[in-house]
Amino acid sequence: MSVEIPAEGGVVAERLTHLFSTVHPAGRKPYSTTEVAKAINEKAGEQILSPTYLWQLKTGKRTDPTHSRLKALADFFGVPVAYFYEDDTARRTDEQLELAAALTNPLVRQLALTANGLSDNSLHAILTMIQSARRIEGLNPADDDGE
Repeated sequence: MSVEIPAEGGVVAERLTHLFSTVHPAGRKPYSTTEVAKAINEKAGEQILSPTYLWQLKTGKRTDPTHSRLKALADFFGVPVAYFYEDDTARRTDEQLELAAALTNPLVRQLALTANGLSDNSLHAILTMIQSARRIEGLNPADDDGE
């Protein structure tokens, strides 16, 4: 399978911005471009990218990332490199990242663990209650296929 680097910086910038805002240790702010560049370069044992270049990719000012740079970024954030190339992979990965982020909340994690093992009827009733609570609190309904 031949893979091409996205020609448009917007896709890479959008996906990098999403990774920066979503993937970071619980209880701390997102990584800085300096932290990410330093960690990638230390792991590689050579300069793969500078904080400035990473910032330029993230903001769409640079649109020419090499596959090896995208691979290093994907490895750092724990996503497949196809995240930067394929819309379906990006969508599935974003769903997984959203779930992982939600599970960092101890109450959400406890809710999920407590609900495990309940019948489908009980789970649907709980889902309906949660969706009602989201509406009451003015939150967007969770994207869910109901299955």
